[in-house]
Amino acid sequence: MKNPMQITKILPLFASVAFAGGIMHNTNQSAEFVRNFAQDASISNSAVYYNPAGTAFAEDGLYASVNSQTVWQTREIETDVYGDYEGESFVPVMPSLLMNWHHGNLALSGGFFLIGGGGEAKFYDGLPMIDQLVSAMISAQAGANPDLTKHIAAAGISNTTDLFSTKFTGKQYVYAWQLGASYRFFDKFSAFLGARLNYAYNAYEGSMKSSIDSETLNALFTKTLLDCEQTGWGITPIASLGFHYKKFSAGIKYEHNTSIEMETQTEEIDATVASMMPQFTDGAKTDNDLPAILSVGISYAWFDWLRTGVGYHHYFDTFASYANDKQDDLDGDENEFVFGIEADIVEQFTVSAGIQRTLYGITDDYISDLSFVTDSWSIGGGIAFRFTPKFQVQLGYMETIYEDYKKKESSGVTKTYDRTSHNIAAGLEFKL
Repeated sequence: MKNPMQITKILPLFASVAFAGGIMHNTNQSAEFVRNFAQDASISNSAVYYNPAGTAFAEDGLYASVNSQTVWQTREIETDVYGDYEGESFVPVMPSLLMNWHHGNLALSGGFFLIGGGGEAKFYDGLPMIDQLVSAMISAQAGANPDLTKHIAAAGISNTTDLFSTKFTGKQYVYAWQLGASYRFFDKFSAFLGARLNYAYNAYEGSMKSSIDSETLNALFTKTLLDCEQTGWGITPIASLGFHYKKFSAGIKYEHNTSIEMETQTEEIDATVASMMPQFTDGAKTDNDLPAILSVGISYAWFDWLRTGVGYHHYFDTFASYANDKQDDLDGDENEFVFGIEADIVEQFTVSAGIQRTLYGITDDYISDLSFVTDSWSIGGGIAFRFTPKFQVQLGYMETIYEDYKKKESSGVTKTYDRTSHNIAAGLEFKL
């Protein structure tokens, strides 16, 4: 590589992989889920998202749930050569609204969600792959350019990574509006058909800055690499079947793959970046699908005051189309297993807890400094307090514990990837 700006070949992947519940989805769409993950057979108002067919088992009336979540995460990359790097993302408000109107055997339901993304990720000190590539290119240039070698020597710098600093920021939001209808038949069974309209928004900002006072080096290493936005939309068909009899409930839901094509609106782009990455010039288009999901679950009330549930989720990641065909680097789809329990301490007060195991089809080819999720355990818990039969408040907390992933690159550098995630949720539920 002859030009240090070729580092930008990896920049456009940054924001598209910065957030997600699965690889691309947020599944934490209510405070009730945060305090108890087993919602796949729900017949409460959380069913609007998790078990839409279950909305047909509600009592007649209009139900509304308003939720807000605060999420903070870190991403850490440890290397045996370049040191440690850490990125941060913070979502102060992640709202969701779930509504259900039920009359007789019919229910009409809908909601608003942030189905993907929802915040901003920042790497203030760049990334090891950035330092690796730029350092190699600076060394190559210095060997062929005696003047550049003199400038570096005069600055008293022996490590090329001290010549520059980089900063990358990415944003991703996928707003979703859902609407559908369910119908109860034979008293115990129900079916749902609906759809979700998804609007996706990404933003990328990248810059490089010289670390020393030199006009020559400033010209080489201080500039804006990319400043652009991407937008696109897609529709998700949804089908669901439910069963409820006495103390037992079951649900199954299928969300079809959502094809989303992102169109780029570019405010500023370096000329070299534009020549190497034409898909990020103004008007260019790329894929950003939401993969299909199959979820199944059951729940059982052992006593009037004690309930448990289990669920399974399968994400069809390898059948979706991601930017730069990243799906081809996976060796399988994502699978999740959930368990939840809740107990009524008194009639008005419920405590709950849940656990979730998430397994990804990650490979060394897929994982990179800009794109990594690892197998994880999530734990959550919380409370619900019913002020009246028509009004309750829910509070929950969940934490995801990611497993370290270590790989040795062909360059000889060993990297260890790790993440943290914390989530606080609050919800208000009304029967109108």
